[in-house]
Amino acid sequence: MPARTSHSTGADRLVFIPADASGARKLVEDGGSDVQGFAVTPELRSILDLGAGGEEEAERAAMVIGSIWGLARFGRRLVLVAHLPEAELGENYEVDNGGVSIARLQPSRITAWFADEDDRVSEPAAGQIAGMVIDDAWNDVSVQSLLAEHEMSWHDITEQLPAPGTDPVRS
Repeated sequence: MPARTSHSTGADRLVFIPADASGARKLVEDGGSDVQGFAVTPELRSILDLGAGGEEEAERAAMVIGSIWGLARFGRRLVLVAHLPEAELGENYEVDNGGVSIARLQPSRITAWFADEDDRVSEPAAGQIAGMVIDDAWNDVSVQSLLAEHEMSWHDITEQLPAPGTDPVRS
């Protein structure tokens, strides 16, 4: 994997991008267009009742929400972390949950990723919420149990992503 140079500035925002292993590798290698992400939005702050403070708590919430969105669509919790200028983030149908659209994601903006150390811990929840919208998935008992019992692990972008063949088979 090529070395990364950070383009981060104080004005950049953390954006959490759910993906399957194949999609994550493509984004890290080539970038992508019209990418779904999750970030701290005014709407998410309002739902969390954070006001202007609690940045770390709000960012963690955006990451976790992104992981559940990915679990419902891809069957696994794998979330890339990117630092993006505000101007590169667009409106999104998931805005109340921190959803943002990224018109063009440059690979150099991706700095880390989160995932379950063992995807088997999230298999029961993935089966329960397959295809659900985030609000319904979030309220599922299996998802709440997963969140209470299993934290995702942080990985630097230089660490090997999961192999594409490890993506769960979705029916």
